[in-house]
Amino acid sequence: MKRLWIYFLAVGVCSLSLGAEGRTPKSAPPIPSVPRPAPDFLWSGVNGKVRRLRDLRGHPVVLIFAENPSEKLFLKQIKELNRRAKQLATQYTLFFVAFTRETGLVTRTDIPFVILPDPGSVADAYRVGDFGIAVISPDGNVDYATDRVITGQRVLDVIVNSYAAQVHARRL
Repeated sequence: MKRLWIYFLAVGVCSLSLGAEGRTPKSAPPIPSVPRPAPDFLWSGVNGKVRRLRDLRGHPVVLIFAENPSEKLFLKQIKELNRRAKQLATQYTLFFVAFTRETGLVTRTDIPFVILPDPGSVADAYRVGDFGIAVISPDGNVDYATDRVITGQRVLDVIVNSYAAQVHARRL
């Protein structure tokens, strides 16, 4: 919420400065909110309501791609996330998984995962092969994407040092 307020304040100041120069805000090029916007995906909530990734603005998202729930790399990634589960929970991180070949339940963790219903199209949108992980910031930017297993600490570091946090730090 604080980041959103700072963003609106910055846009307002820019609009005032453009108006003072005799130019209208319409003639100014649009300011991109994020450099790498995350491709949107859909899923059904518990109540059956269809939700979208953009509905989660304000929350970091971890999206994992795997062929199936018993894939070795997927299980290794779950183990890494389990090590930092409490810290990720304090950041209000939400977790999604797209099983591209065989669906099933996520076990060996207390982290609540949402299993995406159309994993193939999501994997295509993110350009992922057999395994991958993407960390999406609260503003919808893909802050990190890889086809390797990463540590839970690395996921936490990316979330804490999101694109928006880095932009804010540069302005200070």
